[in-house]
Amino acid sequence: MTPNTQPALRRAAARRGFSTTLLLLLSPLAASAQPKGKLPREVAPQVTQLAELPKYDFKECSGLVVSRQHPGVLWTHNDGQDRRLFAINRQGKKLGEFEVQGVFIWDWEDLAVDETNRLYVADIGNNLQIRPSLSVHRVAEPDPVTSGKPLAVERSWQLRFPEQGFDAEGLFIWKADGYLVEKAGKDKKAGLYRWSLDAGPAVTLEDIGKLEVKSPVTAADLSPDGTQLGLTTDDGVYAIQFKGGLEQAVKEKPFRVPFKLGQIEGCSFDRDGLLVISEGRELFLFKAKPFQLSGKE
Repeated sequence: MTPNTQPALRRAAARRGFSTTLLLLLSPLAASAQPKGKLPREVAPQVTQLAELPKYDFKECSGLVVSRQHPGVLWTHNDGQDRRLFAINRQGKKLGEFEVQGVFIWDWEDLAVDETNRLYVADIGNNLQIRPSLSVHRVAEPDPVTSGKPLAVERSWQLRFPEQGFDAEGLFIWKADGYLVEKAGKDKKAGLYRWSLDAGPAVTLEDIGKLEVKSPVTAADLSPDGTQLGLTTDDGVYAIQFKGGLEQAVKEKPFRVPFKLGQIEGCSFDRDGLLVISEGRELFLFKAKPFQLSGKE
């Protein structure tokens, strides 16, 4: 890197909120892998940027989940009160959009899927901690080719806090239960909470324990076999491997990849590792072994 390129990189870092030091360290790696602007490209060791989503629809990407019945389809949404659910592919192309109807959405933060291909809208943002409860809504996963059709809510849960209220941005489903991951503050461990999907519309969350993660958690996903937990945070991406149920996840030390190329806001396990989306519309793939699905060589 020549001295003349460094001021330009610093200006770019300031515009996009990057760490200048990290950008300067990673830029030679990215440039050596692919010409600037060409995707996919390596942006860090075992981290590939796959795509950048179009600006028109995606203002601030948040949740992400891989479809289990439509090959190659990912689902995502914007942060906040945008009611649209988007189908995209790994190249960032929009395949369809659907408006969730029949409920008020306060702050949509994450997305999850269950074994029967139903999607869960996590209206769980609580930045000011003024909400008396959080909301999760279930919808049938649509076929992307039916883009534009309204998406009706099948069931909703109002989730009460067991004690003091908290902010949350991570949701996943395992068998007959739903799980929330507390966002938490810096140097404070993130709480893991559970509720039964068979419960009535108003239910109190069960406190499972504290995960060994002390950076604000911005998304969560569980592997299909229920033995790997993926988390995105303010300081990187985590993987927690465990056996014997989610109660064991709070006892395990996580694996972390430091990562600050934009604010990362969603994640989902896929065939090649953990897919991660940033609020800046960038789609990444984390390929280190702890992000690989169990049993894959």
